[in-house]
Amino acid sequence: HLRDDVISPSTVPGYESMLRNLPEWFRMKDISYITQTDIQRLISEHSANHAPKTVHNVHGFISAVLRQFRPDMSIHTTLPQTAEYEAYVPSYEDVKAILDASKDDKRYHIPFQLAIMGLRRSEICALEPSDIEDNILTINKAKVKDRNGKWIIKTTKTKESARKIYIPEFLVREIMENGEVFNS
Repeated sequence: HLRDDVISPSTVPGYESMLRNLPEWFRMKDISYITQTDIQRLISEHSANHAPKTVHNVHGFISAVLRQFRPDMSIHTTLPQTAEYEAYVPSYEDVKAILDASKDDKRYHIPFQLAIMGLRRSEICALEPSDIEDNILTINKAKVKDRNGKWIIKTTKTKESARKIYIPEFLVREIMENGEVFNS
């Protein structure tokens, strides 16, 4: 809870879940007595039934905690090899079909168009018509759930995520006529 105010509110529940899902033999161990062997055992056990990305996230979490409370400890863990990520790139026909199917549904048509322009779901949900000026959309916030499941507005995921983009006039008109970008 030392970093609750500086990390994303949506990250905190993930850390709490990670902690709850660590095996009891590791959770009950006094942090002063955790060894490299304990960490390697945990990672090896976790690798048996979790995806490499999940195992890397757990290791990152444990490493961060140990850096905070045992800065003198050097960690050298062998992690599972991550799978090569191959992003699905929808075809023009796929994108057109989605937009055509959502044309009569104002709740999703605008968000789908903004997603095609590279906005994250959390950024789209936080947008308001007042974020548009002269066809320029200012993206500087995100809507996420906090640890209690309550929706809150926070800054974008990274500093670089705050940006301004041009959006076409037809989309500006659609947003203004709708009175909102997305009603969650």
